[in-house]
Amino acid sequence: MLTTALLLTTLATAPTAPPSALSTTTDSASSPAPAEQSSKKERGVDAIVLPLVSYNSDLGFTYGGVAGAYVYAPGHKPYRHGIAVQAMFTSRGQQNHYLRYDGPQLIGPLRLEARLEYRRELHSPFYGPGNVSAQGFNGDESQEFYNYKKGSPSAFVRLRGHPWGEDHPLQTYVGYSWRYTQVDPFEVSALAQLKPVGIEGGPTGQIMAGVLWDTRDNESDPVRGGVEELALRVSGSATGSRYQYAGVTLSERRFWQLGPRFVLAQRLTLDALFGEVPFFEWVNTGGVSSSEGIGGMSTVRGIERNRFAGNIKAFSNTELRVRAFDFKLFGSPVIVGGVAFVDLGRVWHPNVADGPWWMWHPGLGAGLRLTRRAAVVRFDWAMSPESGRSRIYLNFGHMF
Repeated sequence: MLTTALLLTTLATAPTAPPSALSTTTDSASSPAPAEQSSKKERGVDAIVLPLVSYNSDLGFTYGGVAGAYVYAPGHKPYRHGIAVQAMFTSRGQQNHYLRYDGPQLIGPLRLEARLEYRRELHSPFYGPGNVSAQGFNGDESQEFYNYKKGSPSAFVRLRGHPWGEDHPLQTYVGYSWRYTQVDPFEVSALAQLKPVGIEGGPTGQIMAGVLWDTRDNESDPVRGGVEELALRVSGSATGSRYQYAGVTLSERRFWQLGPRFVLAQRLTLDALFGEVPFFEWVNTGGVSSSEGIGGMSTVRGIERNRFAGNIKAFSNTELRVRAFDFKLFGSPVIVGGVAFVDLGRVWHPNVADGPWWMWHPGLGAGLRLTRRAAVVRFDWAMSPESGRSRIYLNFGHMF
């Protein structure tokens, strides 16, 4: 696993202000005004470049590289441009290559978000639908019976704005996404036996729209406030989709500051799909920050990736975040902290047994965080109390 020292050395940045702004002269005529000092502090670049030579319990050993940069400028929050590129290969036969862009206030007041991506999986998990699926699963994720081969090039573009002004918490967005999914089931597998809708693969184009009420004090690393979201997505022949279905997502993220160094963070998500839903969409949620599961590093940590799937998904994530100490790196503070968390999730699917209402799948664990302005590096260890198995995750950005 990448060491903390390596992560720190890759949090490189350009100086946040030119040398003249850091002068210790006492001549008031030559000292910048407070507004100028504030403006200069908002400038600069945070860049992260990491070799992906690590281990992830969901993907196995990872090889490749990932690079990201945040460009800051006065009047643009949380940054002016955010760019990320990744080339990734894993020992379990997965490839995930992408180019992402995020431009707050790029087109007047509108925020442009876009991504090109290609994913290929020689072992993509499929345990069947429902909340009590694959009861004979023994934890061996390499079994062909619980996997299939998948390839999926995709792209999306989204525009976000503040219809009542930049300082108003209301945000709206509209966008379009397209993916072509190639499905190749193993001859002896749960997927080949069940033959659900979507086994033929094909395109799924979606029109997306949503509304958010965002009162967070900081989008990248909030300590107070929250964001509520209602998101819709529709797929049909008119959107370039082989399948006709729709989805709705409700999400609540809330943050409470408990003293100078502690933050309690909570996320609740409910996602429902209707219509002719292809099986590979059972694990996906909508919204600005889409998730995958139930199970994995974006829904319930400690449980195998996409372990439970269905038309309706609900999950809860509770984190106690601790800001242990900080130090200056290239003029800006790096916050070193930790987190303890409890995750819960379950699914419902038509025409299958989902167990009693109280049957939720838990995951719990702890992790480390390194934060510098908008850049967050996270390392988590988690376990499933149901199976007793544990997993580790290394990723960028808070889970929510």
